[in-house]
Amino acid sequence: MGSNDKVKQRRNERLRSIRESSEAAHRQSYGLGPVRLPEYLAPPREPDMPLYADAEWRRKMEDPEFAWKQKQLMDRQLYRSGGDEDDTGLLRPPSPRKIAIKLFISAALFGAVYGMFQLQQPWAQKGKQFVASALTDSYDFTAISAWYTETFGGSPSFIPSWNRTGSEAIKVSTSKRTLYVPAKGTIIVPYDGNSHKGVNVSTQEFAPVYALDTGQVIFAGKTPDTGMTVVIRHPGGLQSTYGGLSEVSVAAGDWMKVGEPIGKASERNAAKGTMYFALTKEGLPINPTDVISFD
Repeated sequence: MGSNDKVKQRRNERLRSIRESSEAAHRQSYGLGPVRLPEYLAPPREPDMPLYADAEWRRKMEDPEFAWKQKQLMDRQLYRSGGDEDDTGLLRPPSPRKIAIKLFISAALFGAVYGMFQLQQPWAQKGKQFVASALTDSYDFTAISAWYTETFGGSPSFIPSWNRTGSEAIKVSTSKRTLYVPAKGTIIVPYDGNSHKGVNVSTQEFAPVYALDTGQVIFAGKTPDTGMTVVIRHPGGLQSTYGGLSEVSVAAGDWMKVGEPIGKASERNAAKGTMYFALTKEGLPINPTDVISFD
């Protein structure tokens, strides 16, 4: 049996070599070169999302149109990276079956509402009033706007009452905002509005420094003029700056509550004190002593 297998193997190898040589001779006789597969052209590569967000990137992301385009780009990249293994369907278009199910549910709901309006039963009257009110009456967002402002220090742009003329949201809550003194001490360099747009305060060495009001940290780091500095944006166009710190316990993007510690004052300095504090209103400097008292 072993000799027969070897004979068959040699015969197959011989037939294969004859076939390959005949094909090569045939192609050479017709001037044909070696077979070349068509080159695969990769689709144009989308620009990658940045691995980190610097100040310039955060400024661009404040533009709703730019942010929307980046979201669309990220969705496309996630869809491509998922391939066929993504069974969640979050980024895929709905299948015909899902569309049919949604259409069936929509038709059933529409039929139920239409049938309810054809009935004259007492329970149907309540349903009619609810549907009519939901479709015709506008929702009053003033209470939500006041609650959001009181809780988070500002109202989101999607609430209609935000940025309206008048004080609709303020009338709902009569409580005034309470500002917190960043640090108790003595002012050794006052505000003059020109060369010195803040105050230098002398307080205890390495004393805790607190946030003036609820807001978001927009900068935390070193500057040439005030050293270790924290800048917080507050509601109503107010912005506070805390400079000359020895330690910072917050980072840009953090949300702060009123009176929450943000760092520590520096060691005592007869000329500069232990902390620098400045305020701006709608981008214009204001005297901090007109708002709070450091005594």
